[in-house]
Amino acid sequence: MASRGGICSGGWPRSRSWPWPCCGLLLLLLSASGWAQQHLVATTAQLQRALSQASAQDEVVLAAGVYHTQVQIDKPLIVSGSAAAIIDAGGRGSALVLGSNDITIRGLSIRNWGADLYQHDAAIRGRDIANIQLLDNQLSGPGFGIRFDNASNVDIRGNQITGALQGALLQRGDTIYLKNVSATRITANTLVGGRDGVYLESSDNVVITDNRMSQQQYPVHFMYAKDSSASGNDSQQVLGGYAIMGSKRIDVIGNRLRDAIEFGLLLNMSTDSRLLHNDVARVTNPRADHVFDGEGKGVFIYGAQNNTISGNRLQQCQIGISMAMGGEGNRIDGNQFVHNGTQVKYVGTAVLDWSHDGVGNYWSSYSGWDLNGDGIGDQSYRPNDALDRLFWIYPEGRFLMNSPVITVLRWLQRQFQQEQGSGIHDSHPLMTPPITAQMKTQRQVSLTSQLE
Repeated sequence: MASRGGICSGGWPRSRSWPWPCCGLLLLLLSASGWAQQHLVATTAQLQRALSQASAQDEVVLAAGVYHTQVQIDKPLIVSGSAAAIIDAGGRGSALVLGSNDITIRGLSIRNWGADLYQHDAAIRGRDIANIQLLDNQLSGPGFGIRFDNASNVDIRGNQITGALQGALLQRGDTIYLKNVSATRITANTLVGGRDGVYLESSDNVVITDNRMSQQQYPVHFMYAKDSSASGNDSQQVLGGYAIMGSKRIDVIGNRLRDAIEFGLLLNMSTDSRLLHNDVARVTNPRADHVFDGEGKGVFIYGAQNNTISGNRLQQCQIGISMAMGGEGNRIDGNQFVHNGTQVKYVGTAVLDWSHDGVGNYWSSYSGWDLNGDGIGDQSYRPNDALDRLFWIYPEGRFLMNSPVITVLRWLQRQFQQEQGSGIHDSHPLMTPPITAQMKTQRQVSLTSQLE
């Protein structure tokens, strides 16, 4: 790109058809329009000098090589390079600290920053800023990958971030940490290791979509957040799945999760949120017998109210869905509960019907019939009975669950139980899984409209 103040003499050759007055006029016009200058650097000293001397909106381009430095950017700039342009922070502090609005970091490799979480060590860190783009970077190191406090309009897209893979989970930094952040998009990133993939605290209007996450505590963790969403993400090999804690109006839609330990989807003391069309499989805790209530749960509802859980597929989990501590006030319908060890765990005295407008859920363990062929079972489905609740309250008696005596007691209970006894029942159980090929197409159209 031609440099400001030297277009004719340094960038564009003079032409006989362009006399000097005309060229001088063009130079004046281009200078007045604020054309940015491009600074090409190949050494650490050149990089620091370019950052110091560049004007607002200029671009600093790093050639291939290793830059052993920590960078402070305090003006609107574009800093770009290739995967072979590596910033190495020397194992301490943060590699890039952003102190201005309107900054773009694109195509760089950043490694070896510090691991001090109290000092907020990160590959890229910023506070009290807006209009930031982090595009197609490769980050690998301890501490936080990306951390922003008090920021807005941040675009984090196409990055590959690898955090710590060893040591206690809670002592690692998150690959992306956002606190008091608004109007932000996190799209098409690959996030591996660290504590949480995306940790979002006291933030709003954040969209997290189409990311790939693994080997973390939680892939997405909403804490005191509102009006935000996670959609189309793919996660595996995590401690827990998508966690919504103390938040409201959160959408978790169309995500895929495999191989978690604690839960696939968590609603903890949260309201007015939606868990829709998620695919959760193989949530299993190998130490469940040694931990009270330690079974892996497809969905875990704990003290959450006025939420919608619909259209999800929950399969091969130790418990399909678990509800505790006043989580009764939620809508639950249109889900698939497939080959879970226990379909539902609910210890409570309320009478709950998990169906809506004549449509319930699909249960692989339902053994009823459909005489009129409307796709709805003629008998309601009761996933639990009084003996189940007894064993949940007194887990030391679980070794009796499969004994002949308990089998007889269950049979007798079903003969005499009232249809509307306490606990969970589904008055309109589905005979076949609700998501067919046609419904999948409709779901994609619906997701697009919901997220626009």
